[in-house]
Amino acid sequence: MSEVILQQTTVATGAPRWERFLSRFPTVASLAAASETEVLAEWSGLGYYARARNLHRAARRVVSLGGGIPRTLEGLRALPGVGPYTAAAVASIAFGVPAPVVDGNVARVLSRLLAVPGDAKGGASRRAIEAAAAELLDPRSPADHNQALMELGALVCLPRAPRCEECPLSRACRARATGMQGDFPGKASPRPTHRVRLAAGVARRRGRLVLVEDSFLVRGHLVVPLVAVEDGDEASAALAAAWPRLAGRRAGSLSHLGLVRHSVLHRRYAVEVFEVAEGAPAGDRTRPRLLLPEELEAAPRGGLLPKVLALSASAGKPSPRGRAPRGPAPPRRSGG
Repeated sequence: MSEVILQQTTVATGAPRWERFLSRFPTVASLAAASETEVLAEWSGLGYYARARNLHRAARRVVSLGGGIPRTLEGLRALPGVGPYTAAAVASIAFGVPAPVVDGNVARVLSRLLAVPGDAKGGASRRAIEAAAAELLDPRSPADHNQALMELGALVCLPRAPRCEECPLSRACRARATGMQGDFPGKASPRPTHRVRLAAGVARRRGRLVLVEDSFLVRGHLVVPLVAVEDGDEASAALAAAWPRLAGRRAGSLSHLGLVRHSVLHRRYAVEVFEVAEGAPAGDRTRPRLLLPEELEAAPRGGLLPKVLALSASAGKPSPRGRAPRGPAPPRRSGG
């Protein structure tokens, strides 16, 4: 569980969440017996939610195999979401298997130590680093060896301003010998940014917030109703057309609250937020979830929902009548 959390989360952020997650699901069987909604709710805020789904699936796989965690690299790799690094970390640290780990910290240490050119995340550079990790591994104490290299990268061989004077490997470091620590590892080309316009409708029925399953950011999360808005289109019109009965009446009663921005990986979202006046009950094209404010804590949700609700709270109650103003248009997408 700790290795899955630390795949994309720092120790400072991950440690208290690991404690909480372990308290909620103390055994493999308890995690396997939980619903995906419960697991995602407990994971909320950690990001990269495929990790939670895979951890859940892995727990169910382990239970189906008798309940014992596999103790070999091959057995671990057969579990959902377990790649080479996680398998090697669990096998070496938990079971003493002489398997080298190569995470970002280890790759940076070895890239500088051996002056391996190129991007450490792939290609010939990655293969050279993995070969060096295997050659240098102490098979008598793989857990200590792997954790020492990871800690060296995390605390001393930093991405920026490495603390070379404190490094026990400084005399053997080829990058330091040439004063080129900052050039290793090489940088990959950045992934192009994708900009997306959305409109969000904050609607309530009898004091309960109207939420739906997210189809834009993270599958399985609950969000306020969202709709994509094309360049040149009016956000309020797009929202009213896509969600005609948000609050139990036609969604023409919209009050523009403002704009929130949110990022997920390479995607940048500009979300225009509208308050929807409450009306008499009516049917919907989907099956929304109606939650009281105090029930949100136990619901699976990402970072966008709190931003939207904070904007709604700061704006106060809108006028129940009148069409929404157009509001400032978010920046247009650059070419492509």
